[in-house]
Amino acid sequence: MDYSSYKQLEFRRKFFKLFGAEIAVFDGTTDATIGFIKMKAWKLKEDIRLFRDSTQQQEIMAIHARNIIDFGATYDVIDSASGTALFSLRRSGIRSTFVRGHWVIQDSREAPLAEILETSSALALARRYFGIIPYVGGILDLAFAFVPQTFAIYHTADGSSQLAATITHRKNPFIVKMQLDRSVAKVEIDARISIAATALLSVIDATKS
Repeated sequence: MDYSSYKQLEFRRKFFKLFGAEIAVFDGTTDATIGFIKMKAWKLKEDIRLFRDSTQQQEIMAIHARNIIDFGATYDVIDSASGTALFSLRRSGIRSTFVRGHWVIQDSREAPLAEILETSSALALARRYFGIIPYVGGILDLAFAFVPQTFAIYHTADGSSQLAATITHRKNPFIVKMQLDRSVAKVEIDARISIAATALLSVIDATKS
């Protein structure tokens, strides 16, 4: 499955699912289903699969957590057809916990490819610090849940930092959406990088719901 021609994608899931995570991927222009993401429940390490559709007959990509417990979690992305390791996504533990979300994307030789940065910085700080206040924190955290959250993916392979895509995270009481927009790119990167990034952020959000 070649996703390079899709400039806008929407990742949708139900607001609540008891076990695991299931996310449908739609073409942002035609609303046609072009992918299905599933994370298996009861796994010690996250096991995320991207399929061609909900029949789960054609697996395209797999994302595996490298360790069971990892403050700066690393996820390896595998091409399912060939078994080739494509790249990894590593969460910047302290920065993501206390400031705003930040991920580093590296190739199979651990050379930098890109980074993901939470761009709704004021919201990020409010969520992190108000959330720890007893009683009040829980109410504010619920209110913040329905405020759009934004991320940017930057190409960093050549030492520069150029916009490659944006991700907008929206929720309502029934549906959660992550909209990936590659049309805003200043530089083209492998579409699988932005798709894997959005899939991982979607699944992580689902596990917190």
